[in-house]
Amino acid sequence: MALDIMQLIGGIVFSIGVVLVFCYLLGDVDSQKSDFQGRFDVKLTSEEKEWERIERSSAFLRLEQQKLNPQYTRRSSNPQFAGRKRPIPGVAHSIARISGERIKETGTVRALRGGEFIGNRMRFKVKVLNETSFIISDVTVFLISYPKEALRLADKDNDTVFSKIEPGGFRSPSFDFLPTQDCVRGEIIAGVSYIDERGNPHVLNTKPFIIRSVCDLLLPERIDANEFVLKLKDLHCGELVVKVDSWAPEEMHERALRIMEDANFYEVSSNLEVKEGIVFAEIHGFAKGKYTGKSIAVEILISGPTDIKGANCTLKVSGEDEAMILPAIDDLRERLSAWLCPLCGSPLTLENVEDLKDGKAIVCPFCNVPIGR
Repeated sequence: MALDIMQLIGGIVFSIGVVLVFCYLLGDVDSQKSDFQGRFDVKLTSEEKEWERIERSSAFLRLEQQKLNPQYTRRSSNPQFAGRKRPIPGVAHSIARISGERIKETGTVRALRGGEFIGNRMRFKVKVLNETSFIISDVTVFLISYPKEALRLADKDNDTVFSKIEPGGFRSPSFDFLPTQDCVRGEIIAGVSYIDERGNPHVLNTKPFIIRSVCDLLLPERIDANEFVLKLKDLHCGELVVKVDSWAPEEMHERALRIMEDANFYEVSSNLEVKEGIVFAEIHGFAKGKYTGKSIAVEILISGPTDIKGANCTLKVSGEDEAMILPAIDDLRERLSAWLCPLCGSPLTLENVEDLKDGKAIVCPFCNVPIGR
């Protein structure tokens, strides 16, 4: 009995000892853990404080920059986003502006002009060429200036509008004028406005188209040689001497006869004779103005060694209206000096002229007739 009691007491004491040891050990671990946790907490607090200090400094600097330049934004250091702007942090709904690349431009827009007399009208044309790589829109061709004292528009509209012209395309509007005088002198200038691919407006001017025409506005007037001589006494007169190196006198005489007909003069008389190897030729023509009915006469005197290039031509123009004389002389001079197709009378190109001078045969670019010398 006594032995059992002693064993029970020993077991209880042993259990109490084990519990005490366990509690001691547990308390030491908790102490170490608290100490480690305390040291860890202090370290986190220091880093947080450092980050707060840096952030406050950065915010202050940004604020100062904004005061100096309201458009200031930070640029990204990432090379992938070079050229872009990033909104300032904290500003809601900011829009990032991206600088666009400049569109490469190729070609230009050109405005050409030309004109001719067709029947009783003078037709002026403008050609707008879009040589760029983009569509141009709202294209307007308009008249800037023309000799209003001698011409009037056949239509009321002095402009033409096209919605667009494609890359490499063109438009060719024309304007018809009705002469109000027998002598038309002056310049026609047109303008072209359009919008490019970026929405920018542009305005171009054509080169002046010079009009100096009398012969296209004449009507042949049939008279005999005696009447011609009598009328010359009452007319104003002007003259010009022209040296034509490309033609012999005989060739010049044939050309002058064709030119008189093309210039709307009635051939009153024509004569050619050779004396001691020298050619003397004379042609007389007469006409009247379509609108005023005023008379105009022409005398062409040709001289030079026979069959030798280099004929001398004297142009004499007489008229009731002095304003018609100089334009008529200029018109005839240009016709006499030009290289024309013997069949259709159209002017030949410079390349055609050079080939003819070299003795080569050519083809007229207008009527396709072979020409040789």
